[in-house]
Amino acid sequence: MSLNHNQMAYAAIISTLIFGSLFVGISGFYQTSSGVGDFDSAAEEDINPNIAIQSELPVDNDEDVGDGLPDILEESQYGTDPNDIDTDDDGMSDGWEVKHGLNPLDNGEADNEEEETGATNTADDAEVSNESDSWPDPNQGKYGDPDNDGLTNEQEAELGTDPQRADSDNDGLNDRWESLYTMEVSSPDGNITLFNPLSGNWGCTLLNGPLEQTLSDILEDFEGAPTWEELENPFGKHSCDQVLDFDDDGLLNFQEEQYGTNPAAKDSDSDMLPDILEINNANMILDFQLGATCGEPVITPPSQRLPTPAPFADEVSAAWFMSDMDGDGYLNGPSDYDTDGDGMPDGFEYCFSFKDNHPFSTSNPQKASSETLSPSNASDGDSDWDEDGLNNLEEYQVALKFDLTNGLPSFTSPWSEDTDQDGMPDGWEASQYNRTTLEYPLNPRNASNANDDIDFDGWDSDGDGDVVFDELELTTTVVDIYVQKGNNRALVTVDDNGPGIPEDQYKNVFKPFFRLDKSRSLNQSGIGLGLAIVEDVINSHGGSIQLGKSKLKGLQIKIFLPL
Repeated sequence: MSLNHNQMAYAAIISTLIFGSLFVGISGFYQTSSGVGDFDSAAEEDINPNIAIQSELPVDNDEDVGDGLPDILEESQYGTDPNDIDTDDDGMSDGWEVKHGLNPLDNGEADNEEEETGATNTADDAEVSNESDSWPDPNQGKYGDPDNDGLTNEQEAELGTDPQRADSDNDGLNDRWESLYTMEVSSPDGNITLFNPLSGNWGCTLLNGPLEQTLSDILEDFEGAPTWEELENPFGKHSCDQVLDFDDDGLLNFQEEQYGTNPAAKDSDSDMLPDILEINNANMILDFQLGATCGEPVITPPSQRLPTPAPFADEVSAAWFMSDMDGDGYLNGPSDYDTDGDGMPDGFEYCFSFKDNHPFSTSNPQKASSETLSPSNASDGDSDWDEDGLNNLEEYQVALKFDLTNGLPSFTSPWSEDTDQDGMPDGWEASQYNRTTLEYPLNPRNASNANDDIDFDGWDSDGDGDVVFDELELTTTVVDIYVQKGNNRALVTVDDNGPGIPEDQYKNVFKPFFRLDKSRSLNQSGIGLGLAIVEDVINSHGGSIQLGKSKLKGLQIKIFLPL
């Protein structure tokens, strides 16, 4: 039977009313109201794995040890294996991963074998709350670091910290940084642990009224630093881990964390500069000397010392100290031994950064200004300003060859040809290697070795007319002989430290009976045949001889011989 338009409209209204009545009745049975039950739906809540669920099945039977997840939820919710405490074999239990927001099915590593065969994990289709479209996720598994705190998930599990939070104990300090410097210290209440990433030591007995005032004053000296009150927790307490100045260097612990420095060391990077000096952009009173004696304590009372600019005074932006200009993984300044990456530590460069200390500061101010080092300039290591045979980088590297002098590195000055003023150039002293003792016996920072006859040949090493053995007429010393073998010939190089020969006389000295001006030669007994005979012998063997200037300011002889 067909229905007209009126009949069809009537039927629709009736159907709607009937459907609505049924919906209200059914939903009213399941939903709460002010009068019945008064509970909220848990449909949108995260399942708490710690709640035991009553079931006929064992609650948690993973290998008879347990992973902290009820078996019924492993099967229905997480897709994990109820008989395996670590379904994805990443070294972390399923329960720990779920508790800390990690995926117990993703170890962060691709399974090539499964990808090739097309096989899938038995739990691939399971609904996992934190599963992403990307698999495997590099932040999953033991090598992941989802909170970017520098600790892997595996390390977080060992420490007990939260892999999803960079600051597990809410003390304002990075978990990894705290774990690096965890230490036991004494307090009126006994030993306490500082820098425990699981405990901020709020209101510990190390803090008292006078100390709090001192720490508050320190904060006032730093532009942009939080106030003492701003560092309080809601209960008005301060974290000892955060606010103490454990090494008494003028930087509170949270500031040490910001700059990546050691809270138990005044000079974290051992570059001879205190941390507080490196990050300060104002003039400060120094407690050490500059120049070749950099690092030595001063006797002058602080009231009489002149303030000097900080090493990075030109880099006044705090953001610069949070950067890494040389890309070595260390933040600029107090946490980086060599901020600009030129091979010279910041302290060494700072020592020779003051033009007023340059020996030519008065006589040649322009030269003094151009010959200064900078700890934030990577291009200042190649020059040899004092012409001693060592470039600026090598002036510092000398310290790696010798023991400490007065407790300090034995580097030489890039402003002085002869740092220890013993009559021997720095480059010459630093190059004297004894193949018998396997050491460098002439320290360019020790003037007491001027008269040593290190090779026991009776020669006057420094040319000052004084030797350990009998005085000799000849004062030129053959420093070393080098032999290099090529494909078809050998090269013998002989260097000495004598007066040398003028370049315009190189050809003449091979002529028989030719003698240099007597004023140039300390040995006046010769008749001028020595080099002539040498050249004749070398030529007779098919070789050749060349003269040149030694880097030790003497004569260099090169002999080429066929093989």
